[in-house]
Amino acid sequence: MRVAVSGEAPCDLAPVRAAMRRAARPYGIGAAASVHLAFVTDLEMRALNRRFRKIDRTTDVLSFGEALPPGLRGEAAVRFLRKGSTGPLELGEIAISAGQAARQARRRRRPLASEVAFLAAHGLLHLLGFEDETPAGYREMLRLGHDAAGQKAVKR
Repeated sequence: MRVAVSGEAPCDLAPVRAAMRRAARPYGIGAAASVHLAFVTDLEMRALNRRFRKIDRTTDVLSFGEALPPGLRGEAAVRFLRKGSTGPLELGEIAISAGQAARQARRRRRPLASEVAFLAAHGLLHLLGFEDETPAGYREMLRLGHDAAGQKAVKR
């Protein structure tokens, strides 16, 4: 999977890219697929969160992809996204607030690259239809994100 990056990355991106690829692998996403990873400021993230979620505060990660039918996730979501397409699979965009990621890394006493890797994997899972709006979905997203980032799960 190709990962295009914009903005100022707050850390080494090798573990971040690796986590994103590990998160995508079980769902048949190959090397030709692409995703855009954007690092933004807290102010930019707050504006995005306000515009798209109607929440007027910064957040750590937001994902922007094709709208999927309710309940469609994982391999079924990938099949839906590929339907009718002959070109490479374009998954969408993941925005990460570098400032929020740094604060969370300090609070959780983990390296910044580990926090960003988790957030990038988490964002990618959202692009594949996974949701964290229910307690069960939240636990699943934590587990999948931590597995992809090569971390032990921590309470969030």
